[in-house]
Amino acid sequence: MIRRILTAPALHFLLIGGLLFLWRQDAPSATPDPAVAAPVIAIDDEMLRELRESFAQTTGRDPTAGEEQALLRDHVDQEILYREALLRGLDRGDRSVRWRLIQKMRFLEDREGGDDEALYREALALGLDRDDLIIRRLLIEKMRLLLQLGAGIERPGADILREFYAGVAEDYRQPARVSLWHVFLSSDRRGEALESDAALLSERLQREAPTPEQAIALADVFPLGHRLRANSESNLGKLLGPGFAREAIAFAPGRWHGPVRSAYGLHFVWVDDRREASLPNLDAVRGQVTQRYLAQKREAELARQMERLRERYLVRVAGEAAEPE
Repeated sequence: MIRRILTAPALHFLLIGGLLFLWRQDAPSATPDPAVAAPVIAIDDEMLRELRESFAQTTGRDPTAGEEQALLRDHVDQEILYREALLRGLDRGDRSVRWRLIQKMRFLEDREGGDDEALYREALALGLDRDDLIIRRLLIEKMRLLLQLGAGIERPGADILREFYAGVAEDYRQPARVSLWHVFLSSDRRGEALESDAALLSERLQREAPTPEQAIALADVFPLGHRLRANSESNLGKLLGPGFAREAIAFAPGRWHGPVRSAYGLHFVWVDDRREASLPNLDAVRGQVTQRYLAQKREAELARQMERLRERYLVRVAGEAAEPE
């Protein structure tokens, strides 16, 4: 349930107003007061070990020096986001946090009933929200969203979007696609006679030039069917293997080609429609490109806000003061 809440787009729209209000009301000054000691984020040996072990479990190897610095940076950033979320009270009144704490209290006390409000306040008094990984992740995501929305990023105008699309258009290129018929000879069914049967069928196809509908009656049934519509090379590779796909995507339409080998046997191929690779015009992908533009702007705003917040914290790694790189 928590995962669905975190990933639901509707959550973002519901939070925008409240988060921006909290941002304007509670955000600390961009220039820290020099008379106030900077809050400290301490990375001890145990935390370093946990970060390295987590990386090793994921990748199967120890992190390099550069990768370890990236791990530290990410851990520090998450800790900053979590602390800033608490400073702004993003955990208070949050239904997901409230539900999580009530369920934890019911589990700890082994009871199903009880007043929800009383259970929630008891959980807060016990500090159950401070060591809960799910609540921590929820608050980190809420704080990240708040920072991304802080600048009030506007949708791009026509000229800006056109210029942006020019720089990323290749990512939207549509691959070449073919629609084809194939006449199939099964290696399982024909065994050692596969090659000789293919030679006889090839001769007949060239001599009689049957239509695809007529030709499929001359061969074996294929489980995925004899008609494959508008497939890219990648899709054909998934269906019949990369070798088949490389040959079939290049065949000229309107005549029989083959035999072409797949993992299932041999195929004779008739391409009846071919669409070359092409770039869609902006109108065809405007929605996707707009969302990509806004996402990049939000990430840039997040990076800017994180740089500002990092200046407010003192990071000590294994007992020594250090700033994350």
